Amino acid sequence: MRPILCAVCLLFLLAFPARADEMPTGWLLFPGGTYLHEGDYKTGLSFAVPEIALLTIGITNSDRQGKQGDTPEINLPLLFSFQLYAVDKWSYYQKEMLRIKDEHPGVDVGVDPAPLKELMLAPFDPDTMSSPLVIAFALLGAADGLYGYPHNGRRFGEISSATAMRNGMSRDTGTAYYEGMAFAASYGAGLSEELIFRGTMLPLMDYHYGQRTGLISSSLTFGLLHSFNQGTQNREYLVAQATVAGFLFGWQVQEDDYRLKKAIAAHFWYDFVSMTATWFANPAENPLGIQVAFGF
Repeated sequence: MRPILCAVCLLFLLAFPARADEMPTGWLLFPGGTYLHEGDYKTGLSFAVPEIALLTIGITNSDRQGKQGDTPEINLPLLFSFQLYAVDKWSYYQKEMLRIKDEHPGVDVGVDPAPLKELMLAPFDPDTMSSPLVIAFALLGAADGLYGYPHNGRRFGEISSATAMRNGMSRDTGTAYYEGMAFAASYGAGLSEELIFRGTMLPLMDYHYGQRTGLISSSLTFGLLHSFNQGTQNREYLVAQATVAGFLFGWQVQEDDYRLKKAIAAHFWYDFVSMTATWFANPAENPLGIQVAFGF
């Protein structure tokens, strides 16, 4: 979750200068605050209510996370709150940037004009899913889940029980819980992180310093922020992996005139397939930190 928080702070620093004198900082930072300040209560509350609810659940249950080996259990409600917060702030950035470009045609900052709903459905759009980038990253996700981390020799069939947030579950119930949370976490990461890095940082850096510098800087930042992930055992591998992915996602976005659908879909399917493969091939190393016990 720390990379997302850092990235949202970066978004604020880079993306809102045009309205800095019009939007009070408190409203800018508050969940849904940009829309609430403008009187768009429906949109503002649609962001604010779930963000605050998830944040509250995460904070009140912050002492219920266990640990699987060296991997601490992720506080998923807190993570989902931060991911939604990033989407909330990007959606306002997109609206404002499109307004600025319309009023000042000389401002040539790339921004995806697609409605947020369309971007949210990108991982499940047949045309997007069939693109070479998405297919390649789904396959790479399988390889990462199967071979990317040390195996302890125990597989899915040997699980006797699972525990999450101090709640014990059978293997099948634990699998359903894990897959549901892996899907949600992957979806949130694919959407929020691509909106931040390829939807905001990349085009702004491209505009100010050129596409080569924009691609390099956004990819390196994306990779380095992954070193802060909880419970990361092989940080060098994770940073290198994320940096390379950042280059490929960024290159695709530049090629697509800053359209984000392929990058969002590729990111989602990589994460979800990797998490799923890990659970079945090497559950002791599952990235969510869900505790598993094995039978003899």
